[in-house]
Parts: sequence; structure tokens; C-alpha cells
Amino acid sequence: MAAQFFYCIQCHKKYPTHQKLFDTLYNFSKTAPEACPACGATRDLHVSLDFQLGAGDSDYKVVSALLPDKLESWLGEEEEEVTFYPFLVVLETSGGKQFCWMPYWHVTGREARYGQHAVCLEQRQFESLMAQVQEKLPEPA
Repeated sequence: MAAQFFYCIQCHKKYPTHQKLFDTLYNFSKTAPEACPACGATRDLHVSLDFQLGAGDSDYKVVSALLPDKLESWLGEEEEEVTFYPFLVVLETSGGKQFCWMPYWHVTGREARYGQHAVCLEQRQFESLMAQVQEKLPEPA
């Protein structure tokens, strides 16, 4: 289970998103978070994740959330369109360590269903995500 919230870098207030994780990541991939309503400063998106197997619960800043340029869709079992949303999310620990997380959802109609298994991306989707990471990450010092 993941929890997400916005954190003001100036006044240090936490604001829950009141959204499902899919919606939060999707919106973050399209626009920057709104300014803090209390002080007007920049807010960061944070997620609290439990990776299990002793990795522990931790709070991570979301540096970026990306989707491929083209999403794949097909007709599902009940002739309902299914769209695959593979995210590449760059997370950062409080110590500054970054790593990539690849959650994905299958969306049927208006329902996003979280994928519990390892993602298998087509080469062009993976290349699209990697190109976006290179564009958004700052140059190494």
C-alpha cells in the first residue's frame, strides 16, 4: 500500500493528495504540483512505499514520473478497451540517493488496476522512457 502527499519545502507542511496513486502519478507526469496554499512556496510530491522483504517503509520524494509517448491499448475480454500505463518514476531518499520504480496499471473503462508482476515493456516504450529521463535529469557535476 502506498500513501502520497505534497510537502512544502518552505513551511514544511504536509498535504495529502486525496487521490489514488495512479491519478497522482498521472497528474504529476503532466504538470508540476501547485504552490503551497499556506505560504506560496514550491511543494514536492512524496510517496510512502512498503517494498516488503525487509526493505522497510520509507518516504521518497518523486523527482519525475514519466509515461511512454504512445500508450498501448487493446480490446479486453468483454470488448472493453484496455490501456497499459507503464510509469518510470524516479524516487529520491532523504539522503539524496535516486532509483527508478516502474509501477504500472491496466485501465479498463475508468478503473485503474495495479499490476503486481514485473513489467515487460516493448523496446520502443523503454527507449521512449529512457529518452525522457535523459532530457529531464540535470547534467552531472
